[in-house]
Amino acid sequence: MTPGNKCSVKDDLVNQLIALNNKLNTLSPALLHSEQARAEVQERRESLYVEIKRHRAKGHEGKPCPADQRLPYSSNIK
Repeated sequence: MTPGNKCSVKDDLVNQLIALNNKLNTLSPALLHSEQARAEVQERRESLYVEIKRHRAKGHEGKPCPADQRLPYSSNIK
């Protein structure tokens, strides 16, 4: 990704997902008083995955997110 391809929306969604992943990792079933809390976090994670996917595809006025443009693979192995 080049420095000009920043997207605060994508960054915010990814940061939310990271925080939820960290929270889910700390919600050990052995320590959890309610399985409902774990299920709620998991549901929000899945929702964020959908939001990120939607944003990558058409999050900028119907166009793909410039921050998520993948560079073509090139192998420098000789």
